[in-house]
Amino acid sequence: MLKSVRQKSFTLYTMFSRCAGIYCIVPLLLLIVVFSYSCQTKTRQTTSPETLFKGKNIPSEIKYATLFDVYKNNNVRKIVIHSPFNDTLSAGVFYLLDSTKYQQFKDFKNVLPFPLISIAALSSTQLNVISKLGLLNKVCGVSDQKYIQNKAVHKLIKSGRITEVSVAGQLFVEKAIQLNPQAIFFSPFQKGQTLPVLGNIKAIPYFDFMEDSPLGRAEWVKFTAAFIGGEHKADSVFEIIEKQYLKLKNSAASLQNRPTVFSGKYFNGQWFVPGGKSYMAQIFSDAGANYIWKDDSSRNSIALDFEIVLQKAQDANFWRILGGLPEENPYESLLKENPLYGHFNAFKKHHIVYCNPASTAYFETGTLEPQVILKDFIAAFHPELFSDYKPVYYHVLR
Repeated sequence: MLKSVRQKSFTLYTMFSRCAGIYCIVPLLLLIVVFSYSCQTKTRQTTSPETLFKGKNIPSEIKYATLFDVYKNNNVRKIVIHSPFNDTLSAGVFYLLDSTKYQQFKDFKNVLPFPLISIAALSSTQLNVISKLGLLNKVCGVSDQKYIQNKAVHKLIKSGRITEVSVAGQLFVEKAIQLNPQAIFFSPFQKGQTLPVLGNIKAIPYFDFMEDSPLGRAEWVKFTAAFIGGEHKADSVFEIIEKQYLKLKNSAASLQNRPTVFSGKYFNGQWFVPGGKSYMAQIFSDAGANYIWKDDSSRNSIALDFEIVLQKAQDANFWRILGGLPEENPYESLLKENPLYGHFNAFKKHHIVYCNPASTAYFETGTLEPQVILKDFIAAFHPELFSDYKPVYYHVLR
């Protein structure tokens, strides 16, 4: 009997031990799984997407633009945006990853899937670039729709596929969040200017208008394509622009006669003239003219007193004005605005080269047509070269 009790006790002990072992192992396995997942999550969150470029920073060909760079490694793109306000700082670095790699790095605030499929563009210039790439279907939000002249965009607005999310620089935050685009392209006109935090929507600064080179501004078509796709199309579009621009520039380079030119108007107590290293100064030079302030080292506009401009530009052959004049009797209108304008030689000879941005969509389409703008100026400064040419943006007021 005692032997039987002992055998039963041993059997019960063995069963209990096995069960206890199982119940101990299960929690241990769960702990291992949780720990392993935790380590993987931690690794995913702390391993930067920059590691994808370690030793493999292959730059794309950016020939003229100075405010962005694009690097590629297989299906990964790194876009570096340089600050136009501080040469030592970047305004942003973004990583565009394919679907597989994006899942690994999506927790990083500067990581986006490539290509983007939903964006808002707060500049008509950006819209024109997207239109040239044939990707307007990716736009869901715009700014100041009454100033947009692109008919395709207005058609999309009317159909409800595009919504106005900003007016006069004021972003409609709730509407933008409701639309929830993956990114918003915006143009910071001042240092430090940015958009409010909009959840997971990425704010991408767009500095095409700060480039000094006409071809540099046009090259931002490659910047846009690096985010939304159409890179081969962007290269093709830019190649045509570059080829036509350089051909025109070369035709004017050999001209012996180089007329003098100045720019701007007197407004609110100051006259702002383009700096000698500015976009406009280069256009003048490439069009075969001598810009009065070509020796100035500034890339931005210079504020001057009326007397200084009159003293230096009084005898200049041409005067460039952008906007602000009626088509009928423009010279009379200028005299009413300021009788001292009559002292300029270019005024007396009716040599004002004028552009009305409202009727020409200059600010919307001009960035991707620097070759057209250049031809307008060559035709104005050297009419013998293009006797039958019909100007597109700038023409001489008679």
